[in-house]
Amino acid sequence: MIGVSVCIFTYNYDKFLAKALESVLAQQTSFPVEIVIGDDYSTDKTRAIAMEYAGASPGKFILSFNEANIGGTRNWVRAMSKCRGKYIALLDGDDYFTDPLKLQKQYDILEKNPRFVLSFHSVEEKYDDITGLDKTVVYEKEEYALQDFLERGWFIRTGATFFKNGIAPAEPPAWVYNFPYRYDTILHVFLCQHGNAVCLKDVMSVWRKHSKGMSKTLAEDMIRNVRAEVALARELDKHTGFRYSKYVKRYLSRSYSDLFFGILRLKDRNRHIPLLMECLRYMDYGRSFRTIQRKLSGSKKA
Repeated sequence: MIGVSVCIFTYNYDKFLAKALESVLAQQTSFPVEIVIGDDYSTDKTRAIAMEYAGASPGKFILSFNEANIGGTRNWVRAMSKCRGKYIALLDGDDYFTDPLKLQKQYDILEKNPRFVLSFHSVEEKYDDITGLDKTVVYEKEEYALQDFLERGWFIRTGATFFKNGIAPAEPPAWVYNFPYRYDTILHVFLCQHGNAVCLKDVMSVWRKHSKGMSKTLAEDMIRNVRAEVALARELDKHTGFRYSKYVKRYLSRSYSDLFFGILRLKDRNRHIPLLMECLRYMDYGRSFRTIQRKLSGSKKA
């Protein structure tokens, strides 16, 4: 039986994919590993690289190549549906693993603790085209529950995600596809409806940030990005039967606070007066006050 399926998502990542694949092939495990590559109609050499690696390791790869660009969420769902392992580890095609025992460590902790359905770990965050911003992301707790994901939104990097196969819905509800690049956020909620998540402090992967990265693309339109996050939070609130609404409201308040100060930094902020008023209605005033204090003091702390 395949122990872990490493599901890799690609779209025009020919400069990065080989490193991602080599980092998976370097994993030392006591169980069989398969590699599933879900490519969303790349137009560069990504597919050629995937086929070269698959040809060199017969039976180890599953190539899921879309015949048209279907968007991040549909690509994720389609690729994960082809995973046959007891567990699934996710990896974006521009990221890579750094610890050869990563899969074994995450496998072992879920095997030993049945109440956990999801594992993640600390990561290195590296910028390809900006200097001085690299950092290590370490999480403060060892165990996380559903309410943590509803209150915080997205915070687990894709390459750190490792979970039990067969728990997330094979056919997600239709509303999921209204959020084409946020299935990682949704997936964590789906999973933690069935158990908790455990965090390993070990730094075991690199999350790249660069001009081709999806996170960079989303950040280029702050208002649209926050509106999508708010809409998703409300959909997840509905999906979980409004039992965790107080945590969702905290997330919404922080999002509106961040949006408020983001709009104030825009040169055309007067054009967004209605949105500023909406922010004032929902924002976290304690967080906003602390933001003002930091700016007045010149502090750069988050």
